[in-house]
Amino acid sequence: MTGRSTTKLQISGHRFGLRRMRHALVRGDAQMLDDPMRAQALALSVGSVLAVIGLGVAAVLAFLQPRGALGDAPIVMVRDTGALYVRIDQNLHPVANLASARLITASAAKPRLVSSSAVDRAPRGAMLGIPGAPDMIGAPLTHDESEWHVCEDDSSVSTVLAGPVGRTHAAAAGILVSAAGEGAATTYLLFDGRRAKVDLRNPAVVRALALDGVAPRPVTRALLDTVPEVPELAAPAIRDAGAPAPAPLHGLRVGAVIRVPQTESSQHYAVLRTGVQRIGVVAADLIRFTQPQDAHDIVTVEPGAIGAVPVVDELPVGEFPERAGTAVDPVVCARWQWAPDSKSVSTGTVTGDAIPGNAELRPVGLAHADAAGARIDAFAMSGGRSAYVRAAGASGDGARTGTLFLVNDVGVAFGIRDRETAERLGLTGDPLPAPWPLLARLPHGPELSVEAASVAHDGTGTP
Repeated sequence: MTGRSTTKLQISGHRFGLRRMRHALVRGDAQMLDDPMRAQALALSVGSVLAVIGLGVAAVLAFLQPRGALGDAPIVMVRDTGALYVRIDQNLHPVANLASARLITASAAKPRLVSSSAVDRAPRGAMLGIPGAPDMIGAPLTHDESEWHVCEDDSSVSTVLAGPVGRTHAAAAGILVSAAGEGAATTYLLFDGRRAKVDLRNPAVVRALALDGVAPRPVTRALLDTVPEVPELAAPAIRDAGAPAPAPLHGLRVGAVIRVPQTESSQHYAVLRTGVQRIGVVAADLIRFTQPQDAHDIVTVEPGAIGAVPVVDELPVGEFPERAGTAVDPVVCARWQWAPDSKSVSTGTVTGDAIPGNAELRPVGLAHADAAGARIDAFAMSGGRSAYVRAAGASGDGARTGTLFLVNDVGVAFGIRDRETAERLGLTGDPLPAPWPLLARLPHGPELSVEAASVAHDGTGTP
């Protein structure tokens, strides 16, 4: 009998029968309404194919760019030890820190991780770099974050805060202070973000500012010099004091202080030879306490009586405080902030029961701290950040021409040679002005420059 070849339909039926038997044995169901075992087999097949493809891709990558190889990266770091090297003319030079590596190579890229064996096989050169330069350069503070505070508690321990501190409370009154260790000649009143000298030997000044029995609080020069200085608080000299007042003010004399009622309050004016000048309460009291006895009382004048009198601006009292009295909070801070829109400095005086801050600002004690001495004792900045700044005076002078600095998150200030040097470090934006009185008193590291970074060392000591 002649044999017949098996058809595809028979083969398919045979395979279906086998799957049905396995299905019945495994699941106890021969109906075959679905076939999950076929789905499992298909998933296994697809997974195997993908695994083979992945292994092939990995093999190609390993051949083209072996893991741990040096490649052409200008800065490399040994994965196991963290040692840094820079490539110069195909030679690898150990380098002291990341800042030095960036200065030498003019590359702000992250170091490439390599194996120690790859470094061992490469030609080597002498150690380079600036000992003591930063090992890490954090993201610089932005314009919105450029805010500086210097605070002192009642034991004269000083802390500098760089960056936003959250909500603070402006001083409700002036603060009588003196420079620690410098005597009564450096007694100042801090108010409205300014400072003015006061002479406590002058009874008129003491009475006008309500300073009777108030002892100056010693503060460091770091805090004092961060606050812009205005002229001394003293009674202004009035020309022709005692002479008859202008015609509409019959019966009054030059140098008198008058009160003019307004809708919600009263306004004080000083009577001058050429007219009247609007003044504050403190200026009014200073003038009264230095005029003859018959001019001590303030005369109330109806608004219509001075309507025809010129309003002038002769007396230098524009920088006087608006109110008398002093604050007695245990912590006092000077705030210094650059306003990029107006290109000017905003200053203020902050008081409270504790040093301001937030969860990200944790003060770090400085090694050169001297408690009640002239040095800054602690520094706070958000971890992993830095400040790329240009030194400016307390009033903002020099904001475009001052020395460049990099301040790290532990309070060390590093001078930067120029803008090109800063760009090599990865600091490509504009430097933000910062108060020189604070920068000058922070601990200083070495100056950052290409020349210094390129010096070869036989060890980690001096070149």
